[in-house]
Amino acid sequence: MPVIMRTSFWKMVDFDARLVDSPQELEELFAPMVEAGVDLFDCSQRRFWEPAFEGSDLNLAGWVKQVTGVPTCTIGSIGLDSDFFTNLAEGKQSEIETGKLDELMRRFNRGDFDLVAVGRAMIAEPD
Repeated sequence: MPVIMRTSFWKMVDFDARLVDSPQELEELFAPMVEAGVDLFDCSQRRFWEPAFEGSDLNLAGWVKQVTGVPTCTIGSIGLDSDFFTNLAEGKQSEIETGKLDELMRRFNRGDFDLVAVGRAMIAEPD
């Protein structure tokens, strides 16, 4: 049975919160989970296109894959043209942003992550 570990780089009440401050700390945090046999890390962040650390455009899933060697899944505003929560609060509908999907595919084809997940956008707009 595959073991999947979901992790998030932010908090609902603090979008600037971080699990760690550097790739080295990220590697130290995830090493015990790798040793325990995690098969895939499901890495959530508010916006998949935002870098996890300065000096690289890798997002959380990209960095986790790099420091662990374990496959990853990315999630976070996949395909949306604007902030999901702001639109929800204002009663607006988010639209699909093809430029963001192009960026997603660029990172996927580069090998940053192995899977892509869509969450709240599918709940809010099932079509």
